[in-house]
Amino acid sequence: MKRICLPILLVSLLPLSALADIPGSYRAERWEGSVRVLGLQGQTVSGERGSSVDITDDVGFGFDLAYNRDEHLALGFAMEWLETDFRTNTTSDSSGSFDGRGELELTTMNLNGTYHFFKKALTPYVHGAVGATYLNTNVATGPSVPVCWYDPWWGYYCSLDTPTLSDTVFSYEAGVGVRLDMNDGAFLRAGYSREWLDVGRGAGTVDQGLWRLGIGMVFN
Repeated sequence: MKRICLPILLVSLLPLSALADIPGSYRAERWEGSVRVLGLQGQTVSGERGSSVDITDDVGFGFDLAYNRDEHLALGFAMEWLETDFRTNTTSDSSGSFDGRGELELTTMNLNGTYHFFKKALTPYVHGAVGATYLNTNVATGPSVPVCWYDPWWGYYCSLDTPTLSDTVFSYEAGVGVRLDMNDGAFLRAGYSREWLDVGRGAGTVDQGLWRLGIGMVFN
């Protein structure tokens, strides 16, 4: 909670005279788009019968498109990609416990809303989103099978495809941050969110922390 409230706290501590000197925002009734770098906070997720998964810190990227209805409210769409390493500790009736390693791929698409507190070029905000996340563990679930398709460069092409443990789950998030409109056409944004994934499979709902740093353009 301290991490989530920090951006709002820092801006709220500015003297009233300093806030008055900050120029007004440039975003009302305009579209905007941005690219962002995101950082995943590593964690350990517990499963059934003492099993667990250790997920490491890693970095991904994404983009978003939004419309500012006024200086306060923006509604938009976002898409993000992230790949990270994980290590599992699994129990077995016959051989006790054993470790495994792999790479987890996450692709998230969501609809989101952002509320900016001030009609200023510098303002804290709160953020919420709902969407879907595709998870691919790259853990094989069966033998490789031949797959053929027509490639625009190589023509008719065949290769082996290995089925993996993957799923698409419902995801949602909430967070806070700070935005700076540098001029009438560009802005910076930094924030922190908690994202919840309805994974099921003995893990239930998994939550994770995401840091974001983005740069964008505002246009009519």
